[in-house]
Amino acid sequence: HNNFFMLFSCDCRSHKFMLCVNSLVCICLVVVVVVVVVTFLIMIFTRSVFVVCQFYLQDTKSSNGTFINSQRLSRGSEESPPCEVLSGDIIQFGVDVTENTRKVTHGCIVSTIKLFLPDGTEARRRSDVIQAPLPLPVDKVAANTPSMYSQELFQLSQYLQEALHREQMLEQKLATLQRLLATTQEASESSWQALIDEDRLLSRLEVMGSQLQAYSKSQTEEGIRKELLALQEDKHNYETTAKESLRRVLQEKIEVVRKLSEVERSLSNTEDECTHLKEMSERGQEELRELANKYNAAVNEIKELTDKIKAAEGRQEELTQRGATEKRELELRIEEMEEKEQVLQARIEALQADNDFSNERLAALQVRLEQLQEKSIKENNSLGESLTSPVSVKQLKETVSSSIHKLANFDEVLDAHLQNNQTAEDDILASPDRLKENPMDAKESDMSDTLSPSKDRSSDDTSDGNMDEQDLNEPLNRVALLKAELHRAGLEPGDTEQVIHYLHRELLEAQELANTGKQRCQELQALLEEERRSNSQLTEESTKQIQYLQTQLGKLQADMEALREQRESTICSTREELYCAQEEILVLRHAMEAATAEREREIAALQADLGVVRTELEHWRNTASEYEEEIGRLQEAFALQQQQQNTANQLQGECVALQQQCVCLQQDCDGLRTERKTLTDKLRHLETELSSTREQSQVLSSSLESLEKREEVLQDKLGSLENQHLQDAGRLKSQLDQAQARTHTLQREYEDTQSQLSDLRQRYERTEQEKLNIHQELEQCRSSLKLLQDKTSSVSSSLLLLSYPPSSSSSSSSSLLSSAPLPPPQSVDVTLDVYLVPQVLFPPEFFRIRVLI
Repeated sequence: HNNFFMLFSCDCRSHKFMLCVNSLVCICLVVVVVVVVVTFLIMIFTRSVFVVCQFYLQDTKSSNGTFINSQRLSRGSEESPPCEVLSGDIIQFGVDVTENTRKVTHGCIVSTIKLFLPDGTEARRRSDVIQAPLPLPVDKVAANTPSMYSQELFQLSQYLQEALHREQMLEQKLATLQRLLATTQEASESSWQALIDEDRLLSRLEVMGSQLQAYSKSQTEEGIRKELLALQEDKHNYETTAKESLRRVLQEKIEVVRKLSEVERSLSNTEDECTHLKEMSERGQEELRELANKYNAAVNEIKELTDKIKAAEGRQEELTQRGATEKRELELRIEEMEEKEQVLQARIEALQADNDFSNERLAALQVRLEQLQEKSIKENNSLGESLTSPVSVKQLKETVSSSIHKLANFDEVLDAHLQNNQTAEDDILASPDRLKENPMDAKESDMSDTLSPSKDRSSDDTSDGNMDEQDLNEPLNRVALLKAELHRAGLEPGDTEQVIHYLHRELLEAQELANTGKQRCQELQALLEEERRSNSQLTEESTKQIQYLQTQLGKLQADMEALREQRESTICSTREELYCAQEEILVLRHAMEAATAEREREIAALQADLGVVRTELEHWRNTASEYEEEIGRLQEAFALQQQQQNTANQLQGECVALQQQCVCLQQDCDGLRTERKTLTDKLRHLETELSSTREQSQVLSSSLESLEKREEVLQDKLGSLENQHLQDAGRLKSQLDQAQARTHTLQREYEDTQSQLSDLRQRYERTEQEKLNIHQELEQCRSSLKLLQDKTSSVSSSLLLLSYPPSSSSSSSSSLLSSAPLPPPQSVDVTLDVYLVPQVLFPPEFFRIRVLI
């Protein structure tokens, strides 16, 4: 556009792209489909090319950066100042980025730029500006290269900025002093040369006048004339030599003044550096104080942590002791339960043996009864025994009824045992909180409750078994007696058959009762097995709880040991760092004392030289002060005139403002009068309303009194009802609170231990953070100390360099530094829009670049 050309040529390391003339090209990210964003532009502005003839490039907040010869223009997402671009430079847009999903690397844009001026000539190259051999081809900047804006580089940049600021101030002071010296030298030389010329002319005129007078006199003696001429020539030569000596003296004086100015300049520089070093030393002392305070705080915190760790260790020991005691108690209880189980098993086996024995006896009775029936059929003819048989039958009935009664008592015992087991189970279900508090006590109480009646019942059962054996033996004996009596009495066969059938029925009933007893015994065995299982489950749960508590105790011990080790390591590291810091402080103090002593010596020597020179300057200063006084008087008179004019103008403005204020105040007064009238009318209306409202308030007060009386009666009734309700609620709440308090005690202890552990961990993390902060501060102190040492070493060299006059190169550099910014754009404006699409997985807005031509 307008005969300006910027030629972008693709580099071999770049992603391939092509640029067409008279067409917009977009170089940006390509993700599946290329989408051109309208807002993504490179803004190129133009300056007056005929004045500047320079091209500038500016990075406008790109994330992956813009590089000129592998040097980044700005930080990430920050706008860079305009940077000059020369022909032949290598420009890189973005950085190579690898896509993790597909493992594909997207290349960035690397191009060499060539710039052409309107006349067709190529712009300046880097070799023309920098008189040095060009570097090798610049490598492409990678994405994983360390950023140049780390903390250390940022500190270095700050130090460099401070040094540059000092250099600029020194250069400004030097420039002003040089100007003053040059002006004073020129003025003094011109004044002295004028005086010398005037003296020479006057002396020449005097000589010429004397010669004319001598020649004009009519003296005859030529010898006198020659002597006079010789004397006049000698006088002239003497005057010329005297004037030359004066000129030499003045030149020496000027040189002394120049040296004095240089000495003053060096003195001011040394004073500035001394003040800066004092400030740096004060800062270092403040930082050391802060470090000492932080160290004391860390020591106090470590002491607090040790105290808390000791308290935690004491609690841990208490917990371990409690766990050991509980474990022992549980083991003892388990052993007691096992012994009780063995006793119960023995009793169950005894009951089973008794039951089997009773069944065998019943079978034997059945056999004998059958034999008796057979014998009774054979001996029906005997009648003498008829008289005694009813008595024996009655006795058999009584024995059988007694056995049945005993079996019924045995059934009642079994029912009572079952009821006791059911009541025990109901108590266990109804009181889960008690089981949570002390499950082993509940188990022991239940087992004792179940075993105590079982013991009694087992004793009763054994006694009943013995009685059953006796009762079963008695009918056998009585059967034998009946046989004898039947033989004697000789009853009828029908009567004997009835008796036998009756006895057979009673035996069947006895067998049924025995079977029911067996079933009850089996049920008791099942219940005992269930109790065994429940006891085993409870023992397993208790062992699991003990193991869990042991694991927790082991974890706590490991954590405590780790905390101790970390605490000891932190204490040792902090002590070592403090020793190192103290040693460095001592070294710095010695260095500062030596530097201050050397500077004091130099300052004393300079002050001695200054004392000699100041006496010579006082005369010149007095003359300058007289001129300055006259100038000040004139300036004061001029200032008085200006003040008088300003006061007159101010008074006129104030008069106009006061007139306007008077008009406004009159208008306000009129408005206030109208408002007063309206307010008086409103007051009258409000007074009438107040009188009516007072009457209504009296009526309402009477009605309120009656309502208050009714409310008092109702409140008394409500109070009595509420008291009853509160009493009932208080009882229920007390019961609920007792139950909840028992359940929450263990949970609170567990939560307290967890909270203590979390607090310890948080404090440990805080100590680590403070340790890191102390490390960073120590590193900063070390870097600052190194810089101070470097600066102290460079002070002497800077003093020597400042004594020499500035060269042409330094003057040119100072002029460049203090030069004004680039001129504003002229009438010729050229814009070039270039769209860049780097092959990276980031939005295109991060590659906005502004080029200034």
